[in-house]
Amino acid sequence: MRLLIATLAFLSIPSVHADDWPQWRGPNHDNIAAPSATPVTEWSADKNVRWKTPIPGRGHSTPIVVGSVIYLTTADLGANKQSLIAIDRKAGKVIWNTTIHEQKLPSEVHKENSRASATAQRTGDHVLVTFQNDEKVMVSAVTPDGEITWTKSAGDYRPLYSFGYGSTPVLHNELYIVVIGTKDNGSVVAMDAKSGEIKWRTPHDGHDNWATPVVATVAGKEQLLLSGVGLLTSFDPKTGKKLWSAPLSPQSTCGTVVWTDDMVFASGGYPSNQTAGIKADGSGTVVWKNPERCYEQSLLSHDGLIYAVTDSGIAFCWDAATGERVWKERVGRGGIMASPLLVGDLIYTTFKNGKTTIFKAGRSFEKVAENQLGDDTYATPVAVGDDLLIRVGKVTEGERSEMLYCLGD
Repeated sequence: MRLLIATLAFLSIPSVHADDWPQWRGPNHDNIAAPSATPVTEWSADKNVRWKTPIPGRGHSTPIVVGSVIYLTTADLGANKQSLIAIDRKAGKVIWNTTIHEQKLPSEVHKENSRASATAQRTGDHVLVTFQNDEKVMVSAVTPDGEITWTKSAGDYRPLYSFGYGSTPVLHNELYIVVIGTKDNGSVVAMDAKSGEIKWRTPHDGHDNWATPVVATVAGKEQLLLSGVGLLTSFDPKTGKKLWSAPLSPQSTCGTVVWTDDMVFASGGYPSNQTAGIKADGSGTVVWKNPERCYEQSLLSHDGLIYAVTDSGIAFCWDAATGERVWKERVGRGGIMASPLLVGDLIYTTFKNGKTTIFKAGRSFEKVAENQLGDDTYATPVAVGDDLLIRVGKVTEGERSEMLYCLGD
């Protein structure tokens, strides 16, 4: 009996390693895979498929990976449920499927959004999940065996447009930082990751917005960074105090900003398109800008270069310090919502039509491969070890279903 208790206690202890993918955009919030990641570069529906698992309902969230378990949120409109699913990474079998909310799902969302678009987040001893439900942004803490510990509201969510929720909160130390991106009464909210208690709330409104925040050390200072409402804004992540802001033309943004040692970079759309590089020293100086647009998808920053795959399927590489264009190439068509993923020296870019183009990072463009899987892809792929995880949609006789694929040779 003592051995059994000890074993169960061991299994319940979380083990998050540097090469896991415990949150949106990976271990360092930059969508760069760990050096140990060695995924395949070629695949199809029947080539290099380790397993595929049907996912009930629909979601645009990215899978997260902690050790041998994959966690994925989804929403089944037919069953009127929003859920968190745990999947065995090796076999692809569902370990458990926990209903987080029944009823009160948003009645309307944008046709290119879902009712499960926020990616889960692994904390020390829980998985935190965020859903729009009952006209609120609701956060729940779930144990590794699928039991809900608590559910708390981060605040009312009554946007001007019925497009649905799209931001993923960011975990910083013991704070789970949530964006309520509404024109009226919008705010940035920090909740205690262990209890759900609200620690601070800072107003941030002016336009409906779906951007995801990030915490990074830039210009020698730890900063909470968020684009949208015509600004790039820096907050103190500990207190929510606004540190500085810089003017941007887009009111609506959806992506996560990226950074170098001393600059921050953002891109967005409505009502005008813009990509910009801003000094992060508190001056709010816009160093460079151009009219290119990455609306839903994020940029990628690596080795002094900024990469973008725009809504029109054109890949750009800019010098981070000056904004000078290094190269420009068409890499796909049909729109894009997934963010580019860097693995080693390769960039994986997945389009809405299910096609992934792989090209080399660097000052010259070189396409490596092009692969098709399913009929649509909205979630960003994840590379952990030699596994590549892609959430795809398949349409059969007019009916769409979702699959999570694990690819590997």
